Amino acid sequence: MPELSISALRVVRAVAAHGSLSGAARTLGYSQPAVSRQVSAAEKAAGQALFVRGARGVRTTRAGEIVARFATETLAGLDRLDERLDELTSGPQVRVRVGAFPAANAALLPFALARALEQHPRLTFALTEASSPQLVHQVVTKRLDVAVVASGPGLPQPALEGLRLTPLPGSELMVGVPRGHPLAATEGAVPVRELAHVSWIVGKGAVDEPQFGAWPTLTEPLVAFSARSWLSRFGLVAAGLGVCVIPGFLAPVVPQNISLVRVDDPNWLGRNIFAITRNDGVEKHELIVRVLRECFEAQERH
Repeated sequence: MPELSISALRVVRAVAAHGSLSGAARTLGYSQPAVSRQVSAAEKAAGQALFVRGARGVRTTRAGEIVARFATETLAGLDRLDERLDELTSGPQVRVRVGAFPAANAALLPFALARALEQHPRLTFALTEASSPQLVHQVVTKRLDVAVVASGPGLPQPALEGLRLTPLPGSELMVGVPRGHPLAATEGAVPVRELAHVSWIVGKGAVDEPQFGAWPTLTEPLVAFSARSWLSRFGLVAAGLGVCVIPGFLAPVVPQNISLVRVDDPNWLGRNIFAITRNDGVEKHELIVRVLRECFEAQERH
């Protein structure tokens, strides 16, 4: 009796899943006649019909159901075999669970993970976005391996005791203004007094979520709009409806029609940003912390 080939098993699985030869052909990148030939070969090997042809496609026979199930199990086993053989030369994949507050997740973390993958291609990541207190709790309870958190005036203060803290540079706050705005023409930093009468686009969300309101030391800012996402805030600023506070590390993803302005404010004490891990010294966790710091430092140089 002819043997079922791997190609025939892939085709039988696809035809059974789609209920049609044409659907299987599209999925596999084959021509429909090629799919039909593979089905015929599989039926010849099985010694009986695997599909019943109809006006609206095909349906599996009892034998077809058995072969399709066998195909699924066999092909999954072959995929696992490929992975195991690949591990002999490349090493096993290592999954790292990483989290950050929204602004860091938008710009800093993607660049850091890309740099980590350049050094260790076998890494995989699970990403979480949350407030700093929530991230700290998830690291403590071992649901996250590494997190980027912020603390300082106007932020909920996370309890960082018992964790390993790595200070990250790049905590500067800037103001995003539309291209052509008078503040964009200022040489050097803008004195904070010039921000007293502009309209602000601010963040909104739950109480414990990190938000960027108006400039932190202004006592009675004029708030024009509140928006949850950075994309919405960028759109409002670009349309000329106000200005917004933007952390410096977001600069790589700020749209080109928004100018970033530094602020001269001696009363602003700044915020602190940390990469946090447990004190277990896992090598891959240390790698993530190191590339986070490298990305912060690279952004500061630019």
